[in-house]
Amino acid sequence: MKVQEHIGKISWSIADKFLYILYGLVLIFQMKYLDPKDLGLYGLLINLHTWIFIVADAYLTNLIQFGMNKDNVKLVNTYSLFVHIIIALGASLIFFTIQTPLSSVFNEPRIHEIANYLPLLCLVFIPRTFCIKLLLRDHKMQKLFWVDLSFFGTMAIMTVYYLFSLHKLNFNLMLVIYFAGSIISMLLSILLTMNVLEFGFSGGIRLKKLLSFGFPLMLTSAFNALPKQLDIYMVQFFFSTSVVGIYYSAKTLFRFFEETANAAIALVYPAAVRALESKNYKGLNDLMTKASSFIFVAFLFIIIIMELGLSRLLIEWFLPVKYHLAVDHFNVLMYAALGLPFVILSTIINAAQKPYTVFFYVVISVILSFTTYYFVGLSGNQYLIPVGVIVYLISLGILCFIYVNRHYDFKFNQIFRAVGDSYYYFRKGS
Repeated sequence: MKVQEHIGKISWSIADKFLYILYGLVLIFQMKYLDPKDLGLYGLLINLHTWIFIVADAYLTNLIQFGMNKDNVKLVNTYSLFVHIIIALGASLIFFTIQTPLSSVFNEPRIHEIANYLPLLCLVFIPRTFCIKLLLRDHKMQKLFWVDLSFFGTMAIMTVYYLFSLHKLNFNLMLVIYFAGSIISMLLSILLTMNVLEFGFSGGIRLKKLLSFGFPLMLTSAFNALPKQLDIYMVQFFFSTSVVGIYYSAKTLFRFFEETANAAIALVYPAAVRALESKNYKGLNDLMTKASSFIFVAFLFIIIIMELGLSRLLIEWFLPVKYHLAVDHFNVLMYAALGLPFVILSTIINAAQKPYTVFFYVVISVILSFTTYYFVGLSGNQYLIPVGVIVYLISLGILCFIYVNRHYDFKFNQIFRAVGDSYYYFRKGS
């Protein structure tokens, strides 16, 4: 893979993920006007909603895996959207149905508010996520940027409006902000994909094939997202909504690392599918080693700087005193980022149509992670909460690396190939 040939797509992808970072700054600004309890409740809703759509999105992967064939594209689109709707709405309605016992289990009566809004939010998000997957399939990274800009831009404008007009924020206002951004971006995503929104029942592919391919991906996605999204429900169970709010603020800062990895996944997966179909194993090796190495080296450099005191300086500078406890959470959580570049390698395994292998690795890592969460909860030490995420990402990254090392010749010394490649590039340029 020659980076120069894909510089346009990479640039737009980086710009898109930079929007997540910028909105993270907006969320930090929102925290100044939010009580930790309100932020904690908001986090419980958003993370549950995110988890549902990560799971539902697994079947949209069929749009990439099988939607490249023009003869089947209408049928693949129809089946994928149908299953996506069933999963997203079904999960939200289940949560709505059992809201009363959940409120008791988590000792939070306002769980009812989450349950009431969740189905409506899922209904708005279904067309948005479907259209975004079409953009990713066709590598329309510029259009994806505009969709996400409308989402985050609307929420940023609404935030400024409420702060100037009401001088406060709470859970209900945060919901209005999120719904506004979701609706605007949903409408724009439909507009930008209108020419590829093809549906019908003509084609040779069977629903069973899509379900068979998507099912292990769905299981993998469900388990994979548990420590990253629903860990705050473990925090709620053992601690309190206020602690959830503080931990959620640290996880907001950690989004920088996660979105960088997500940007790489969005680019690597379609390219890996094409490389494997054409049996271009040299190109596949370049693809996965460069993607993993450059991200790993960059993350390592950032973590060192942050641990030297920059993280404390930034958090205590931007956040009010009530959130300063997030410094210790974030300083521990950062080490989980070292596993992300190797978790990206799971896309190579999926592209090779070995989803059950990834699922097996994810299950092992989730068990290790939630065992860690359990003992952290028993200890009563809230500053150890991020260790659960560290255990998950590091263990999963190691397992994925071992697989590609054995099957696709990803050598250990290639983890640092970014150093040599960068040196050669700059030396050649000079």
